[in-house]
Amino acid sequence: MQSLQESSDTPLSRVQGLEHHTADSTWDLYDAAFVVFAAIATIFVHPVDAMLSRPYWFDEAWVATLTKAPLARLPHLSGAAPAGFVALLKLVPGTGMQRARLVTLAFAVLSVVVAYALTRSLSWMTRAGARFAAIVAALVVMLAPLSLRRNDLKQYTCDAFCALGLLAIGAWAERAPRRSRLLWLAGAAIIAVPFSSTSAFVSVAMFAGLLAAALVARNLRRAVEVAAAVAIAAVGLGAYLGLVVAPTLNPRLKAYWTTQYLSGSPLHAVLETWNRLARFTTELAMPLPVFILLFLAGIAVLVKLRAHALAVAVPFLWIEMAVLGRLRRYPYLDLRTSHFLFVVSLVVVAIGAVGFLRLISGARSVFRGHSSSWIAIVVGGAMAGLFTMGFAREVGTLAIPKENVRAETLAVAERRNARDVVLVSIAGTFGFSYYWPHGSIVFEDHTSGQGFRPELSGVPAIYARGRSYKEILAALRTAVERWRAAGGDSRLFIVRTHLDGEEIDAWRRAIRELDLRPHADPVGSDLLLILKPS
Repeated sequence: MQSLQESSDTPLSRVQGLEHHTADSTWDLYDAAFVVFAAIATIFVHPVDAMLSRPYWFDEAWVATLTKAPLARLPHLSGAAPAGFVALLKLVPGTGMQRARLVTLAFAVLSVVVAYALTRSLSWMTRAGARFAAIVAALVVMLAPLSLRRNDLKQYTCDAFCALGLLAIGAWAERAPRRSRLLWLAGAAIIAVPFSSTSAFVSVAMFAGLLAAALVARNLRRAVEVAAAVAIAAVGLGAYLGLVVAPTLNPRLKAYWTTQYLSGSPLHAVLETWNRLARFTTELAMPLPVFILLFLAGIAVLVKLRAHALAVAVPFLWIEMAVLGRLRRYPYLDLRTSHFLFVVSLVVVAIGAVGFLRLISGARSVFRGHSSSWIAIVVGGAMAGLFTMGFAREVGTLAIPKENVRAETLAVAERRNARDVVLVSIAGTFGFSYYWPHGSIVFEDHTSGQGFRPELSGVPAIYARGRSYKEILAALRTAVERWRAAGGDSRLFIVRTHLDGEEIDAWRRAIRELDLRPHADPVGSDLLLILKPS
């Protein structure tokens, strides 16, 4: 009997420590201290001063513009950003022009905290082991380059927080199989979707994991309870997605993501997944084979930790996103729009790394039967060193393009008189509307990728309708006619930003076509073109 008991106490069993006993998941002052430290550290690894000073670039400007829209209009404008997320931006106090980026930073902090909480709550063998794993997961989520680069005014850090939060609630519901906890998960799924549209995908995956865990355990009653919670969540999610999200989608937005969809057979999808992930080794701070192996190890550890629903939900989420990409419903493995998927996967990778190190530590050395803890320390130090090399250059870096439509807009607002004419490029429309110091914005429905076009009321500006030569020439001709009709000392200000090569050529051709000689005023990184009276 003693030999049988000893044989069952294998290194893997001791490493995971699951079959016999698990650590108390109750938090204490040490956990609270770690969380507070992680939250503060997350703030310091981001360039807060630069975040509050650099002007919004094109992608951010259309989100910022929505903060000036009435709350009642936000559901109709949610094609650019989730209505709930924009509502949170509207709550930011003060008049700082870029202060809304603090909401993005806040969700980055919360993502790190939830990564700690999720990992800490798992059934590790010891309390110290649970804390160690949670710290590793929090640090990986905090310091991965793809996280350090997410300091722009977009909803992607909110997506990551909601994803981790739903998985944490789902794991909590699995640990104590009560109907009330399933209702909490259904309620969280419904509450999260106005703030993060991608949370609907995570909710589906988490419920799929819970249902699979119940079926594998042959617990029919539990499966029925999960199905009932799914029905409740489906009603709420379906109502919001059908009434709010679906009407805001448009063909141009879908066409923009054409290159990010999938095509071909399942085998082709696997190969394409590998190729796309291979482009992100810098952002992941690890080689792709290491990422995949540690991810698979993390799934195995979750199974050993009896977190079966999580072990199913995370791979299911990858399959779900691939299917949506194949159906051309959501871009697949774009670094920004799939940020939530990468963050969730990094938590699993961190769990896999900890499980691997504990496996080494629990094994016996082939040399004289000594403990292999020193080997685990060396391997862990090497892994930490390589990861540090991957993220060190990204700390404190502002990954936001240097576009300065703010300087152009404020220069025009300061110099403009009643007889002057203003022409704004299609991309400059959003920043021009947001940074203009006076007046309100009228939001018009539009078939662009943003789904709307803002125009300043009380400022008779002319807005280009597109980027093509024909559209730019038409807008420029209208502006020149109005400028010449004004006569006297009138001037024509041309505000442009986010110009690509084709649009630059289109502007040059249009200016030559009308025989204009504009003066370029370098008020910022973008040149303000001015036509003065002849």
